[in-house]
Amino acid sequence: MIQEIDVSFMITHHRRSIVGLAFCLFTIIAAGLAQTAAKDEAVWKDFLQWLAARPPNSRPMDLISPYREDLLRRGVPPAEADRRLALVSDLAFHSPEGAKALWNKVYAGKNPIFVPTPTALVVQAIAGRRPGKALDYGIGQGRNSVFLAMSGWDVTGFDPSDEGVRIAQENASKSGVKIHTVVTTDDQFEFGKDQWDLIVVTYVRLLDKADADKLWSALKPGGIVVYENGAIGANALLRAFLRYRIVRFENVETTAEWNQGQKARVERLIAEKALD
Repeated sequence: MIQEIDVSFMITHHRRSIVGLAFCLFTIIAAGLAQTAAKDEAVWKDFLQWLAARPPNSRPMDLISPYREDLLRRGVPPAEADRRLALVSDLAFHSPEGAKALWNKVYAGKNPIFVPTPTALVVQAIAGRRPGKALDYGIGQGRNSVFLAMSGWDVTGFDPSDEGVRIAQENASKSGVKIHTVVTTDDQFEFGKDQWDLIVVTYVRLLDKADADKLWSALKPGGIVVYENGAIGANALLRAFLRYRIVRFENVETTAEWNQGQKARVERLIAEKALD
């Protein structure tokens, strides 16, 4: 006699087993990720404490690289020391907390690695333009903001470094001009709509299409973006700004304003939000 088998029960039981196994695997993976995140958070806090105890230094990597040597002295294996250094380097440059901690130390240094004079591209870009409202995206110590204010522009600048902003205000006062400043990051700053006649972005970070779209919205019709930074890749910046009228673009090997005038490949861009 052939015994009847409840196939539906077996399928349901099998599915429950798979779901249970998947849940267990998910729980294990989630626990592992949480543990890794906790370890990385501890590494980051350790680095911030270590950085706080170091003297100011105008060279960013001179503030970061010695952390690896300290880790090795504490018995951390070389491979793990390399991993931790990569982690803290990324956070120091890209997280709000890291940017403030790092650049406060940089701007307090006695031997700046960037030129104190305004960017030549900015000087050229405003020649013959009627002064209006200008935004200095990453004001630093205010070299471009002070120049613009002295040229009749109503200038606002922001930076995550309160030390940089303090020095910028000090330099403006010494030059007999006033500038508006905000201590904040670019993801927190309120750019507004049709707000600016000029937006200056020099040696801050690479810009992509999302940035170009945000700046387009913030500019008044006829306003311009003036950008200069180290070049990475082939024409990605130009493609990001194709919505604009490209007034000037170049990707050249030249003496950079950063790293004490060393030779470097630099991108320069002047892009206009064309009048409707």
